[in-house]
Amino acid sequence: MKHLLDIKSLSNDEINQIYFRANEFEKGIRKSNHLNAHIVNMFFENSTRTKMSFEMASNKIHANKYDFCANSSSISKGEEIFDTINNLCAIGMNLVILRHSDDDLIFELSKKKYFQDISFVNAGSGKSAHPTQALLDFYTLKKHFMDLKGKTVTIVGDIAHSRVAKSDIEIFKKANMNIRCLSDDIFMGEKIEGVEYFNSLKEAFEEADIIMPLRIQKERIEEKINFSEYIEKFQITKENLPYAAVLMHPGPINRDIEIRSDVLETQNARTILNQARNGVFVRMAVLDMILSSQGY
Repeated sequence: MKHLLDIKSLSNDEINQIYFRANEFEKGIRKSNHLNAHIVNMFFENSTRTKMSFEMASNKIHANKYDFCANSSSISKGEEIFDTINNLCAIGMNLVILRHSDDDLIFELSKKKYFQDISFVNAGSGKSAHPTQALLDFYTLKKHFMDLKGKTVTIVGDIAHSRVAKSDIEIFKKANMNIRCLSDDIFMGEKIEGVEYFNSLKEAFEEADIIMPLRIQKERIEEKINFSEYIEKFQITKENLPYAAVLMHPGPINRDIEIRSDVLETQNARTILNQARNGVFVRMAVLDMILSSQGY
């Protein structure tokens, strides 16, 4: 595995390899030393969980980690990002972790020729893909249920602008899960084959095993949002959350919009912090697989 760009390009075998390797890291039975590897974090959008867990993952596999700041880089002087990365290759970087608002940029960059071989890991691209989030969600659910086939997940909220939703749908389809999306038309986006779509919370939550609300991505929406109406129709509350359902959220959470605050104190919500915790092991596994395959 040279790159991790999206979930579509991963085979079921590769997904399972990542799962088992992450589980070995979590249990402490796998150790990795990539002292010759140099990893650069290039985040052009804000991040807490993804950025910090990639940093911790890099440290735990003993790779050399560097933070790139676009505002203080030569990109602010007009340098093309390809030239920036090519110069980072010449300096000695081996792997780029990239988050960017452009849906296609990381795919285009991965096809270019550089001073030396370099790998790319997608830490979030526009509205289209967030593969490591999907992998950590898969890891979290597989640890909880063991067998995901036939489990029903309901994704609630701003699906149209969510790269997490699109990557999660891809990995949940590979796991043969039943996938439901619940939202207003403005947040629904283009319908995906194999997914059920709902406007009614009661119907979408019926017999659901997993409920996953999403943040309304105000930074990607031009239309004016009626938050009061959204809260009335789609907010997760103690009253409407199925008793036995696992509650997940990719973060960041906007309390009292997609989820009422008191729900976050319930046992159902403990999975949300487990997602953040598991993200370190999954990202360790991804980096370890790529660096090992490249000989670092």
